[in-house]
Amino acid sequence: MKELQHLKKLSAVKSNTAIKFLSPAVSPGCHCPMRMAALTAKDIRGLSSLLVGMPECTTHVRLFNPKPEGKDGELHWLYVLDQHEVVFGCRAGVMDALRKMDQDGAKAILLIATCIPELIGEDMESVIQEVQPELSAPVTHVMLGQFKNFSYPPGYWKTMEALASLMKPQQTNPVQINVLGRSPREKHIPMPSLFPELERRGVSLRYLAPGASLTDFQSAPDAAMNLVVSPYTQPLAVRMEREFRVPFISLHTLFSVEAIDRTYGEIAKQFGFTWGNEFDEERERALSLEEKAAGRLNGLRYIASLRVGMPLALAGYLAGFGMEPLLLHMDEFYPEDKGHAKALLALGHAPYICRMVNLPAEYPILERLAPDICFGYLRPGSETIPNMENMHQLYGKAGYGLTIELLEQTMEVVDKSGISGKGGDVYGTASV
Repeated sequence: MKELQHLKKLSAVKSNTAIKFLSPAVSPGCHCPMRMAALTAKDIRGLSSLLVGMPECTTHVRLFNPKPEGKDGELHWLYVLDQHEVVFGCRAGVMDALRKMDQDGAKAILLIATCIPELIGEDMESVIQEVQPELSAPVTHVMLGQFKNFSYPPGYWKTMEALASLMKPQQTNPVQINVLGRSPREKHIPMPSLFPELERRGVSLRYLAPGASLTDFQSAPDAAMNLVVSPYTQPLAVRMEREFRVPFISLHTLFSVEAIDRTYGEIAKQFGFTWGNEFDEERERALSLEEKAAGRLNGLRYIASLRVGMPLALAGYLAGFGMEPLLLHMDEFYPEDKGHAKALLALGHAPYICRMVNLPAEYPILERLAPDICFGYLRPGSETIPNMENMHQLYGKAGYGLTIELLEQTMEVVDKSGISGKGGDVYGTASV
């Protein structure tokens, strides 16, 4: 297909720069990482922010965060660059703004630099180093020029990672776990069965995500372990292991019962106990679904669209059932993706990798690929491609429950659509 000639296959993708947009009809604006950083900062109680950018940046931020003061005394200020600063830099003005925020009671400050500060080479790290001795509030920063960050995820994960700068070494609490990527406010999302069972064993859980407090994050280095349930918090876990020696286990990339068994065993060993029959019913249900999937999904070809958290990890799991990935949308190529890519390539799969940001323009291309099924969001009214669109419902799930939800929904779509056999032509009849 000529529409795919500009894309790279997985074997040639080593970083974000190799991931091309599927269509030249790219929707502007909505994928700016600045927005996600500002939203994340707003939702961490006690954390103030200073966003440095052009008038259009600051105006956009005020649309979804209209108040310069938060509910708990946070300050969310905007620094608008003038013509002189666009050319000669904004060092003095930013330092003055940080001093004023400190005087007005900010407890900690996240400095968010947008495109122009990065383009002119403003060194925000040295700005902070120079002014920090004058301040009571610790300051950290994120650099989010969109020409380096091609979609919104860096606004989230870089902000979460930057919070490690606000932490200090602490004595380890042997029964403390941080759950990275789940908010304490998310009562509407079913709790993975692992977490209450850990609490019954006397382990204390601290949930760290937007919705948590600055104090929670600053206390985090006392944990004996971090459990990661979101790709957006994986970089924070890596940094905490490096700087504070807090080991981590990633749960959001585990799908197979075998991998979950092994990981649960590692967690129990870390805290000096063994599991009983707590997960037997859930585990047997997941095993039964895996057995059915092995016969039902073999040979089916698929694509992964928007709202699939870790598409390479998912592809590696689905390959075990004989499914073939044709094309995968990836908002971000995380460092951990290198391992998942290597595993998928070793199984003989090298799908096209792309970014999708304008589904109305891209859907005809996806149709010509003629996949048997799509994982992830498609445009409303899309009916020609069977679609497991509720991938976002997997958010916050982990362990056997994640496996059950994924396989039940997948086979429901397969059965409802009457998909059978070894899949259709890779590019459909239109490509001949």
